[in-house]
Amino acid sequence: MSDITIAPSPATVERESHAELAETPGFFDTYALTYGFIMAFLFPGALLLATQPFRTYDAVYVSLVSVPFVLGLLGVFLTDNHDRFRIALLRAALLIPLVLITGVTVLFTGALTTMPISPYLHPQNYAFTTPIFEGVLVMLALPLLVALVHRLRRRIDWRSAVQLVALVVGLATAGLVLYFMIVGHGELRSFVRKDITIYITGAVMWYLPSFGIAAGGWRMVGFF
Repeated sequence: MSDITIAPSPATVERESHAELAETPGFFDTYALTYGFIMAFLFPGALLLATQPFRTYDAVYVSLVSVPFVLGLLGVFLTDNHDRFRIALLRAALLIPLVLITGVTVLFTGALTTMPISPYLHPQNYAFTTPIFEGVLVMLALPLLVALVHRLRRRIDWRSAVQLVALVVGLATAGLVLYFMIVGHGELRSFVRKDITIYITGAVMWYLPSFGIAAGGWRMVGFF
C-alpha cells in the first residue's frame, strides 16, 4: 500500500505560523529588523537629502534625517506579528516613543564610552584604528545575516518577504560602508556630500545599533 500524505489544514498552518512568531524575534532578531527597516527608509532619505542645500536644517532637511527612524520602527512593529492591524498599530504607537527615547539614551551613553580613546582618533592613527572599526562594523551587522538566513529557512509570507527586503538593504548598506573603509579613508566622500557621508556612516555604526538595542530590550521585557 502506498503512503498517503495528508496536507495540513489551514487552521494548522495558521497555528504553525503563530508558533513561529511566538518564538521570534528575540533580542538580536529585533535588533536586526530595526537596523534593516530603518536603513530601508534612511537610504532613500539620504539620496533625497542630496537635493537639499547643504546643512540648511529646515523642515524638509530635518524630516529627511529623522522620519526614517519612525517609519523603520513602524515597519518592524507591523510586520512581526499576526495581530489585527488595529492592535498592531496601537502597539506601534505605544512602543515607538519608548524605543526612540531609549535609543537616544543608548546612543549618547555609547558615545560617552568612547571619550577615553578620542585623543587617538586622529588621521595619523587611521592605519591602526580603521581595522578596529571595520571589525566593529562587521559585528554590528552580523545579526542581520543571521536573521536573513533564519527567514529563508522557514515559510515565507508577505511579512517575512518585506522583512527580507529590509534586511538585505541593511546588509548591503553596511557592506558598502565597509568596502569604502577598506579601500581607503575618504573614498565615500568622493561620491556623496560630507553631511550625507557622516549621516550614513553614523547610521551604520551608531544610530541603527542604538535603536536596535533599544527595540530588542523592550522585546526582552515583553513590550513587543
